[in-house]
Amino acid sequence: MNILFAGVECFPFIKIGGLGDVLGILPKELNSLGDVDTRVIMPKFSVIKEELLKDIEFVDEFYVFVGQKAHKVKLWQEKYNGFIIYFLENEKYFNRERVYDFPDELERWALFQVGTVEAMKYMKDFKVDVLNCHDWHTGMIPEIIKVKYFKEFGNIKTVFTIHNIMFQGECDRQTAKLFNMPFSNVMEMNGKMNFMKSAIVSADYVNTVSDTYSKELLSSDYFSMGLGSILNQKAKAKAFGGILNGLDYVLWNPETDSGIPLNYTFKNYKEGKEKAKRVLYDKLGREDFYTDTPMMAIVSRLTRQKGLDLITHVIDNLLNDYTFKFVVIGSGERGYEDFFRDLEKRHPYKVKCFIGYSDELAHLTYAASDLFLMPSAFEPCGLGQMIALRYGSLPIVRETGGLKDSVMPFNEYTMEGNGFSFTNYNAYDMDYVIRYAFRIYKEKDKWDTLVKHAMESDYSFKQSAIKYYKMYKDLLDK
Repeated sequence: MNILFAGVECFPFIKIGGLGDVLGILPKELNSLGDVDTRVIMPKFSVIKEELLKDIEFVDEFYVFVGQKAHKVKLWQEKYNGFIIYFLENEKYFNRERVYDFPDELERWALFQVGTVEAMKYMKDFKVDVLNCHDWHTGMIPEIIKVKYFKEFGNIKTVFTIHNIMFQGECDRQTAKLFNMPFSNVMEMNGKMNFMKSAIVSADYVNTVSDTYSKELLSSDYFSMGLGSILNQKAKAKAFGGILNGLDYVLWNPETDSGIPLNYTFKNYKEGKEKAKRVLYDKLGREDFYTDTPMMAIVSRLTRQKGLDLITHVIDNLLNDYTFKFVVIGSGERGYEDFFRDLEKRHPYKVKCFIGYSDELAHLTYAASDLFLMPSAFEPCGLGQMIALRYGSLPIVRETGGLKDSVMPFNEYTMEGNGFSFTNYNAYDMDYVIRYAFRIYKEKDKWDTLVKHAMESDYSFKQSAIKYYKMYKDLLDK
């Protein structure tokens, strides 16, 4: 099978969110399975570090029409991390100081999408069998193939992967002119053009990034953001499902992580966490923080989606009732940033916040923490809880999306589970579970069993790759 992934992020070249992880790791894992050649195509953004492009090779150049204007596009390729990556270069649209948020976003992604289809003509010795489009920036590609390129590429199976249905590419219906296509019912939603809706209707198969999230999208308008009825039609046609994303087990590995003071396995995890705490607290300017007490952490974007309003309701009471340290690493909505700053002032000997993002502090925090708080309102997949499990930091999550699929609640009677969870989006349910976790922490045999289960959990991309492989095979066999 020849599989081509189309997306605007691919680690390590560009990574803003989880999309970058999937395109940067899943192709390698797919290729390791044998009779499959998985490649990626993405824009050649000028912000990509030069050292990552040292082995890049020129393939060809051609013109792409955006509306009535032709733009020269150069196609490059590079082999990296076990697979080939194609880059589409265009000075006007991709030579920018950042990846996203420009007034001409729709033009930029129109050029990338049409350019991706055109580029398949110039990929030497690579005839695409399955084109897997990722997120709304690639949502028009399946319809472009059907309407404009059917004679050349109509035999290609198209898959569309929804990473977060909140972002759909909704725009004015005149945007269809950028693709030199008539506006149609396929792309229409609420009187506007919708890239994601077009993809769902046109693609041969649609998947999302966890099994539970796929079920949530079918069951509630709250989750599906208006696309539930279309997804249900897809599901009835057996053309919709969910595959849980994985974690990069090379990057996130407490046994080899160069960013933590002592590498550890389950056998010496207590010593590893003790040393990580000391270094983390020192870097946060709180050397006095270290005591033999549990540490609960958040490493997250500070947004409502992450369940932070639940935390604001109960965290003061928890800090008053229990002796523990609370570390927050992240940035986002101003109201939450201000809340955590004020929380630190109210509890100066228990709370420390770092407003911003630091990869160094993130690695240390996962290694140092005993509990990892992630009570999301919704979470298509989530990687934080998987990293926490890997480092023996027990997740406390709400049972939604990928959180439900990866965190199994601890049962102290059967000794099963790898973390803690609650069902309802309710602050007091979360509070109850946190208090339960603090009780289990004091029962060392139970706690050690839980940590062992957490660190033995396998949510690597290899498991995801096996399921993607089967999805592609089934699609081609139809």
